[in-house]
Amino acid sequence: MGADNVDIFKHIVFSLPPLWVQVTAMVLLSPVYAALAYLSFNAFAPVALRPEIIPLVALAIFFVPAFVAAELFYHALPDYPRHWSYFLALTNQLFVFVYALILSGADNGGNAWRIIWLALITVSLTNVLVLTISVGYERLKRILPVSIVQPVLLIATFQIFVGRSLGIADSVIFVHFAVLLVVIAFLVLVLKVFDYLIGSNANVSAFELTSGLLKGERSALDLGYPARPDVQTLVVDNGRPLTLAAPWVHPGPLGGFGGGELSKQVISSLNETGTGFFLHVPCTHKEDLADPDDADKILEAVGDPDTESQASKLYTAEYDDLRFYGRTIDGTKIVFFEAEGIDDYHPGIFMGDVSKDDVLLVDMHNHHIHAELDREIQYGTEEAARLKRSFDDFLERLEGVETFEYNAGFDVDCDGNSIMALVEEVDSQRTLIFGADTNGVTDDLRALRDRLEDEFDEVVLFSTDTHASVYELANMDDIESGAMESIIQNAAANVSSASLGVTNNRAESVRLLKLDYSGLIFSVNIIIRLVLISLATFYLLLIFMVF
Repeated sequence: MGADNVDIFKHIVFSLPPLWVQVTAMVLLSPVYAALAYLSFNAFAPVALRPEIIPLVALAIFFVPAFVAAELFYHALPDYPRHWSYFLALTNQLFVFVYALILSGADNGGNAWRIIWLALITVSLTNVLVLTISVGYERLKRILPVSIVQPVLLIATFQIFVGRSLGIADSVIFVHFAVLLVVIAFLVLVLKVFDYLIGSNANVSAFELTSGLLKGERSALDLGYPARPDVQTLVVDNGRPLTLAAPWVHPGPLGGFGGGELSKQVISSLNETGTGFFLHVPCTHKEDLADPDDADKILEAVGDPDTESQASKLYTAEYDDLRFYGRTIDGTKIVFFEAEGIDDYHPGIFMGDVSKDDVLLVDMHNHHIHAELDREIQYGTEEAARLKRSFDDFLERLEGVETFEYNAGFDVDCDGNSIMALVEEVDSQRTLIFGADTNGVTDDLRALRDRLEDEFDEVVLFSTDTHASVYELANMDDIESGAMESIIQNAAANVSSASLGVTNNRAESVRLLKLDYSGLIFSVNIIIRLVLISLATFYLLLIFMVF
């Protein structure tokens, strides 16, 4: 995932605990928070509280407001998952506890009053911000009422049990609550400006983008330019065919937006009626699909090539940080390559003057899955020229090489992260090509590759560069290596006389992001950071104004 991508989303998408864990935590933390607050008040505040107050505080301050808010978030916003609702309520429960500790250190009644209202404002702003980002700006009419429920319950509890006994009139509460609503209105205005700025630059709603990514929704981007991309197909047939689709389309930008799930869709479709997988060609996010439904047009262009029973051995060559693996079949060349530290390539660098009818080029994209790659090779640069010279030299080496009887076995497993293995035998040379529908490869797959190099003459490990799951981009650490070893064993056991062939078709017109991708990403990255800074500044100013 390149540095120009929406890397910031990897830091806000994370796995939440199951609902039962969160409910249990809410129940158990309430008396814990109440007890700690009681100890803090008795230690620092000029009051002497009795222990009997702990259950009341646990119930009225920490549990009931959080529980009611969590249920309201879920019921008032049906597309907001229940475990998200409880996590937000738990977060606010923690904020209330932190402010209770701060309140215990207040040196006078005026400061105590300000701390109480700052706590209520904090809870309200957190709710509005998180809910708006999660479900979208269009739900604001529902978001605003449910966002202030927890603060209303808290201040009502305070007024009933404490405020009136201190002589605080209800009218004072209403005036301060009006101020709270003004602060919320200012936040809404900031969010609206934020959405407008991104929309005016990238023609996409920031909130639709963020909420869609968080909820895993599929959505088209109103961006891009019409194009008819090439779709190459490699078929290996040993009695049953293995169809490997290699569209000249990048599997992005992210999640369900555009073609983020392209590799997943292709693999799923190919395995509904047969056996197949996705191969990633060297291209950039500018070749992302704008509309996820255009994946159907890519699939329609997957071909059925004529196959040959003779193939060359798998040849390899290294050029500094670049390594090629290739074989020929009846003049057609199949080439895999890996490059250290490079994420993406302009599609014209390698294939600008090479016919896709004659050469299939696959980017193995086998960097470490959490590597922060920032190199994208641009067309016309010195680096691009160096890579092109190396590629042309390797193609020349493959010219006229001898061919032999071709044997192959394969297996694909689509449970969990889809994985594939292809074992090939040509004139006593035994090679393995295996990979996963991931963005980069995990440590366990790298370790497996190292072990298998003793069993095979050449081992090719690849990933599809998928962008289907934001969470996996951020958090995947391993793939079940046992499953991968199993399909490799199955592939090796099924090696038999086979044939293979390559064809190339043009897909029907689709929309590729092209230059619109840069506008989208630059706008999102810059404005999100700008808004985070603005919100932090706003909160600091709010604290200054309150005190």
